[in-house]
Order: sequence, then structure tokens, then C-alpha cells
Amino acid sequence: MSAGGLQAILEEHWVALDAGRPSGGDSVRASELPVDTDFGRLLAAVDGHGLRHLLIPLQRRQTVSHTVVGAALRVYERSLQDGDVYGRFADITCSVRDLDDVFTGLCGDVLMALEADGERPFRTALAVLGRWRRLFAHVARAITDEQLVGLHGELTLLERLLVIDPGAIRFWSGPDGYRHDFTDGRHAVEVKSTASIAERRLIQVHGLDQLEEPEGGALLLGWHRFEEHADGVTLRELVRRVRDLCDDETALLSRLLGAGYRHGGDDQQADRRLRLVDSRWYPVDGDFPRLIPASIVGQAPEGVSDISYTVDLVGVRREPLSPEQVDGFLARIGRDA
Repeated sequence: MSAGGLQAILEEHWVALDAGRPSGGDSVRASELPVDTDFGRLLAAVDGHGLRHLLIPLQRRQTVSHTVVGAALRVYERSLQDGDVYGRFADITCSVRDLDDVFTGLCGDVLMALEADGERPFRTALAVLGRWRRLFAHVARAITDEQLVGLHGELTLLERLLVIDPGAIRFWSGPDGYRHDFTDGRHAVEVKSTASIAERRLIQVHGLDQLEEPEGGALLLGWHRFEEHADGVTLRELVRRVRDLCDDETALLSRLLGAGYRHGGDDQQADRRLRLVDSRWYPVDGDFPRLIPASIVGQAPEGVSDISYTVDLVGVRREPLSPEQVDGFLARIGRDA
């Protein structure tokens, strides 16, 4: 079964269990999921506080040490007894309801992994948990205005790339600390976004290598201006559209976190509506106004680092690329790297 199908089944079980949740806070109401392992079926459960649980059957002598992952995720051992039936389980639960969507994604991945191989269910579940650990490691902070606008710009481009290639999440490199926002190693795209109402088109460049094209490749610069408008799209809506196109949800959520946004959180910034009102695209090469390492004769003075500068796009002597030219460049990303 697909990951989306398993997540939908999980959601149905949790909603049904929540309707008759137990009165005791730590007690759970559970139901069997359609995924078998060598030691029994997985269970979905809801406790008296409405928190969701995924229960993984344990081997006879297997024990689970209580583990807390950041501020949200817990893994511990739980025993269940119903009449003559007794079972021991690894209980995975999320204590922050705002992260229910993220937790559903994690549990869907666990179900997928165990559907493929149920021989050592707890070990397999821990391996999946390790890939998601970063998403539960920190308490979410409100994103800044600058992060909000920047994410709108990068996700607008990511959506275009995902229409071309559902696996294009692998090209979104900026949140992982790379010098370009998107790259396949040969082609790269840098996205600059603003909500300023000033008429001048200015971009802030961070470092001497940000506008340097990859070796043997090409660099495209996109400049976007957004405005707050009732007809705009919220960050939450934009993330949902990208998530529906993306074939690696774990990678998407991880990069969103790296960019300062936790999916499923209650950040009010994510509900502000922004509309794209201007967009310009330029190839970055020797004719583009920029500073790169080759611009400095010799080496930068000792002690000088973190060089930043401003480029006024009025100084670009060529016309912006047409939408068809931009689409042609994006289509090459990943194809001939």
C-alpha cells in the first residue's frame, strides 16, 4: 500500500478512537492496523488526553528504555491486557498536538517499512525514527518576516520543479547550508524575494561565492516581489501544495525545518496571505554585476570574512529571461548533471 494510503488509514483509526477516548489520562483505547509483523499486528491508540500513539509489538525478551526526543516525541514500553490477551509494545507518541500532521507522516513511514519487512519491528521502527528525529528535536519558534517572504519565494520555485520532477526536493539545498538555494551540482538557482514597496530592485548577496556559478555549469537568479493581499496564498497552503507533489515527505519536512518553518505548527505568520506581483529572472555570468573570489586581486585581507553586498538590478544590462527560457533552464536541472 502507498504511504498516503497508510496515512489515511491511520487517520481514520485515530479519529474513531478519539471519539471514544478513555477517561484516564494514561489509559489508551487501541485498534489493530492492517500491518502484520512476525510478533503481531501494529496498533493505533489514543489516550485520555487525545494524544495519538503507535504501538509496535515487542519480542519476548525485548525491552524498551524510555526515550524523549526533543520536546515532542516519546518512545517507551507499554503493556496492554484485554481479557485473556496480553501484549507488550513499544509505544511511540507525540506530546504536541500541533505536530499531529508530522507525527502521521512519521507513523506512515513506519508502517511502510514494516509492511515490507516485519521480522524485527522495533529495530525497523527505530531506524525510521532516526530519519525523522530532527523534526521533533526543537520547540518551534515564530518565523520572521524575512523568513516568511524568503520561503514563499523558494517554495514557489520548488513547486515548479516538482511539477517537472516529483523527486526535485533533492535539489533544494539552501536549508542544508549550501551556497545556492537549488542545485544539482552543475545547474544552480538562487532565489531572492522581498516584500518591500520600494521601486528599486535590490538584492542582498551573502558571501563571495553566492553568485558564482557551479564549476562547468550555469547559475540562474530569480527575483520576486510579494505583497500582502487577500487574494494571495498562505505559507500553510503553499506547503500543502508542495507536499502533495513531493515524493519524499521526510526530506521536505526536514528542509522546511532547516528553513525555519515547522509544518503543522500554530505560527500565525503561516496564515498571512502573500501575492507575487513581480518576478524577474537573469542568467548570472561575467556580464552580471557581482563580486566573486576572482574579483579580488590576490586574497582578501587577513581577518576579513562574511562579505555581504547589495546589487541593484537596474545595473543588469540585459533583458530578463522569458517564462519559456526559465522553464527550459529548470527542465535541465537533474537531467544532464
